[in-house]
Amino acid sequence: MDSFPANQGPVEQSFSWIKRGLDPTQSYIIFEHDLKHRGESIFDPSHRIYAFLKEKKMGWQQVVDMDLATEYLVVQVPAGKEDAVLGKILGFGFSEHIVFYIFKAEEV
Repeated sequence: MDSFPANQGPVEQSFSWIKRGLDPTQSYIIFEHDLKHRGESIFDPSHRIYAFLKEKKMGWQQVVDMDLATEYLVVQVPAGKEDAVLGKILGFGFSEHIVFYIFKAEEV
């Protein structure tokens, strides 16, 4: 996942696939949504997060794990800005069932 595709439709893969593909020189926030819980999809293109990501020129990839009925939104963020970006994104109003993970870039 060194470079994100042109933010095309979701890729069918697993969380372990996501982790293996992360570039250690980049930072990421991964949002996980269990589709067994009610609530809107984090893939909904009208969600405010996508306008924010486009405005800030941040790459993202949608991944869905059909076996676990889970969707993931992987966002590449500038190193050192993980907490600020996460705070801004959480302010857009996600379901209480959304879990997030932060992977910080390794110092070189």
